[in-house]
Amino acid sequence: MAMDIVSEAEEVIKSLRKPSKKDPNILLISLTTSQIRKFLTAVNLLKNKIDVYKINRFNEDELSDDLAMEVKFLRVNILYQAKREKAVNEFIKKAKIEDYINNIGSSIKKFNLFYKYVEALVAFHKYYGGRD
Repeated sequence: MAMDIVSEAEEVIKSLRKPSKKDPNILLISLTTSQIRKFLTAVNLLKNKIDVYKINRFNEDELSDDLAMEVKFLRVNILYQAKREKAVNEFIKKAKIEDYINNIGSSIKKFNLFYKYVEALVAFHKYYGGRD
């Protein structure tokens, strides 16, 4: 996995842009804000749980078994959305979301990196004109 998650996120979102049918000079992203935000919400909820866990276990670098399972369940969440929407499927493939999730294991550091990557994806989606 690339360590420059900001550049990687930007390239992923740029790669999702396609020429508009009305005006080929305008590039559009078919992934909607609500589609990407559903995933961000799931990640945010887990981030909050991990933050509370970390506060109660100050020097802990590893997730509890329950939290590690919730991380794995993020994969189920995004795969379900991918099968419902073609744009989401393209997004998770290009963003390598499954690879990121599978790489986290029980590492708090890796989860935090993944969290920042998802935030960057959402920010660039908005910046490059992701539709509502």
